[in-house]
Amino acid sequence: MMRLGGVSLALVAGASLAAAGAQDAPRRVTGTVTTDGGERVVGADVRPLGSPTGATTDEAGAFSFVVATGSLAHVLVRRIGFRPETVAVAPAAGPIAVHLTRTIQLIAPVVVTEEANALSTIGKVRARARTSSNGTFLFRDHFMQALPSRFTDIMRRVAGVRIMRTPLNPEAVVLRTNNCEPLYFIDGMSVMGPSFDPNSQPVDAIEAIEVYASPALVPPEFRGPLSAQGCGSILIWTRRGEPRPRRTTIGADSIMRLLDAHRVFDATEVDRPAEPISIPTPAYPDSLLAAGTGGTVVLEFIVTARGRVDPVSIGIVLATHAQFAERAKAVAADAVFTPAERAGHAVAQVYQLPVVFTPPASRP
Repeated sequence: MMRLGGVSLALVAGASLAAAGAQDAPRRVTGTVTTDGGERVVGADVRPLGSPTGATTDEAGAFSFVVATGSLAHVLVRRIGFRPETVAVAPAAGPIAVHLTRTIQLIAPVVVTEEANALSTIGKVRARARTSSNGTFLFRDHFMQALPSRFTDIMRRVAGVRIMRTPLNPEAVVLRTNNCEPLYFIDGMSVMGPSFDPNSQPVDAIEAIEVYASPALVPPEFRGPLSAQGCGSILIWTRRGEPRPRRTTIGADSIMRLLDAHRVFDATEVDRPAEPISIPTPAYPDSLLAAGTGGTVVLEFIVTARGRVDPVSIGIVLATHAQFAERAKAVAADAVFTPAERAGHAVAQVYQLPVVFTPPASRP
């Protein structure tokens, strides 16, 4: 073993390797991305400067990725509609807080108040529940607290309901002293024919249930033919009866790649931006309305060259509550626009739409 100045070369080499190993040791980088106003930004692209990989912020505006310690000095944060930010990262830094400044002016928001609920399907069910004592009314906010797995799990908790086996149905619902099954309505349409199995309705798709034990108690529009009225009626209202969010398959990172490839454009890249013709008003989440909770959602989607919203592109830029985000996304696909124009041609444009939920107490 050679010695130099009283120091073992093996020791020097070992120390160098240890230092190199420490520099290359993996490190998890975490943080959050918010607007200047403190709202959490969803779908921001966060990656080490010059790296092809990184992370995308989640619904809480948070991100996390792993890098070699010695390879990270700065991260680049990008989000459509905001100025990109490059942030220095200290070797022993904790979670990073990044604030983005909006570069595209948002249009006037869609304002949602409790009046919007009165016109919705479930709003009409709630109105019947307030004004009628003829039936039993069950709403998703309450019956899902018991974690039912089937429709009959919900009905077992209703007074006067029996679950019994019949030749055609192993779990038939029977109301009070009747010996026959009730007439079912799904989203206002009667279900006729052989014995209907209510467990065929997924519980997570049901928004409300109305139970009427006898024909005399059923609202006239839901009585059905005389031959089917003898055993009462059960009305099932599903999310198919309300506007439903489409499944998003194009995320913010994919939209950014489309922008980079000039397959779609943002509002600053077109000669005439897309303009709304009609935008449906979403329903106010009942539990948040009752609590007097307001909030904001900013939707993001692609308006096609035909002026329609591409349903698979609907996503969230920011949201103060998940229920607000769900309701806003549910109606976005039905919006209609005048398409954007670029060089005399209609083109697809990325569009960001603010939606403000205003409870009664906070109105002027």
